[in-house]
Amino acid sequence: MKVSRATIGIAVLALSLTAACSGTSGGGTSGATASSAADPVAASKSEHGLVIYANAAAPALKYFTDAFQKVYPWIKVTAYDLEDPVIFSRYAAEHGTGSRSGDVLIASAPNLWTAAVKKGYVQNYTPAGISDFPSFASQGGGLYIMSPDPAVTIYNKKLLKGGPPPTTVAAIAQGGAAGKYTVASYTIDNDFGYAAFYGFVQKYGWNTLDQLGKSAKTPGDGDVLYADVAQGGFTTAVFESGLVRGAIKPNDPVVGWEYTTDYTPLIPRGIGITSGAASPNSAKLFMNYLFSTPGQQVACDAGFEAYSNTFTAADGCKNTLKDLYTAIGGQANAVLVPISQKVADDHTAFVARWKQAFAHR
Repeated sequence: MKVSRATIGIAVLALSLTAACSGTSGGGTSGATASSAADPVAASKSEHGLVIYANAAAPALKYFTDAFQKVYPWIKVTAYDLEDPVIFSRYAAEHGTGSRSGDVLIASAPNLWTAAVKKGYVQNYTPAGISDFPSFASQGGGLYIMSPDPAVTIYNKKLLKGGPPPTTVAAIAQGGAAGKYTVASYTIDNDFGYAAFYGFVQKYGWNTLDQLGKSAKTPGDGDVLYADVAQGGFTTAVFESGLVRGAIKPNDPVVGWEYTTDYTPLIPRGIGITSGAASPNSAKLFMNYLFSTPGQQVACDAGFEAYSNTFTAADGCKNTLKDLYTAIGGQANAVLVPISQKVADDHTAFVARWKQAFAHR
């Protein structure tokens, strides 16, 4: 599962909603011309499909795009499941040569999005329905948060032998160091992992991570963590992508998941329409759908975090920000890692310090 995806926690960039009208911030003649259409539905019918570069797991994103295509059947969606750095480098290279590239970028990389916005990779479009969301939904310059994805803990029920799973990051670190659990976590080389670890240190410092690093292995990204826990390689894995919630059923006999109550990082899965979009109107409709009530229902069912202030799941889906706050005892224990220059600037030094803590891995 590639993912490296009100005031919340610390240092949230709660920016005001952009009041800009739809348009482009440069590049792409076809994108600049078509994006001025007054009726994106009519204009989208003369476009040639929608291309998405995303870090979301293919099954989760397909669940969402399939629902979108049922509403707009004339729009053929082609989605590529890519690592965060590749999303931006591929778009830049293709757009720079005038090649067909992504119309929509989706990435869980606070440290990379800042540069992307400054370079004009996204156009400044305001989706319909965005006023129903928390202020942090808009990050300025055409960048929005598709989903404030929580990192969750997964565990092997058989290895726990009927016992309860650890409920805090601190308990996981202590249990791992004591040999009670075999522990895995995300790699720091994944942007989702970097954001989760970074947010933890801003709240608690390094002591718990230093202890976690004594025993935890970092085998890879979300797909790898899930497979390793399911196969009995680890008792528990901390900071797993919240998208796994869409794959684990409540009655799963082997794998379970939970939020850690002392700290649940929210990793902003950013989304924006590219400045050089060949199908900007199709991209607008995609954004509008995401921030609509039907779109939030589909996002919830796919495992993304539904977070509209006015949304209530029609089918009991619990992948919502409201339900997350209830599960962890309030929003004080959730930290939205900001999309900011500081997160980008701190990357090199933070990774070096993390590698000291996890030197054994």
